[in-house]
Amino acid sequence: MKLFRINSVWTVMRAFVAWPFLIVGFYMACAFIGSHIPANNGWIPAREGVDIFVESNGVHVGLIVPINEATENLSDLIRPDQLSDSGLFGTHVMIGWGHGRVYRNAETWADVKSGDIASAVMGSDDSILHIKHVINPAPQDNRKRIRVSQKQYRLIAKQIRAAFRLDPDGRSTALPAYGPDNLFYDSMGRYSAFNTCNTWTGRVLRNAGVRIGIWTPMPGGVMRWF
Repeated sequence: MKLFRINSVWTVMRAFVAWPFLIVGFYMACAFIGSHIPANNGWIPAREGVDIFVESNGVHVGLIVPINEATENLSDLIRPDQLSDSGLFGTHVMIGWGHGRVYRNAETWADVKSGDIASAVMGSDDSILHIKHVINPAPQDNRKRIRVSQKQYRLIAKQIRAAFRLDPDGRSTALPAYGPDNLFYDSMGRYSAFNTCNTWTGRVLRNAGVRIGIWTPMPGGVMRWF
């Protein structure tokens, strides 16, 4: 019977180096393909409807939506009294869903810890919403406007509502974030390398009927469509 033999330490080292690169390469290839295959390919922007935005900081894409529009009022979940200064309550909010430890521990990407990244990649139920108040947003280089129908916006608002983890009284739980105009909220969902912050944003748009890639784990996979 032949036995498996390790010819040298270098063989083992090459294997340990090669496999992670192969896995990462396969993941990136799938992300590229998934973000280029369209769902809802027949979608066109509504002539009349609700203006929303997608905004990217280069790593994360968030949705900017009106708080009160098209019979959908999110102010029961995103309340003025949750802010230290209710005067900062916006006409709109930028909403991002993501991994709790990464969000809480890293106001900038320079603050990101390797242990938090590992937890996010492997998968964690520690997920939160980051919500920042915005007043009368306008398009920018990193912020693209999308006009959806009122029906589509109601579908978007329904998914946003479903992302909140509510207490027994049906109320959202707000926690301090990076400044007086933004808060974290307890959220539903499991974060992983296959269900990232950008995947969540893409899924919300896709489920509302907007044309976007079938899988969008990277920010460019979302922004390329708008």
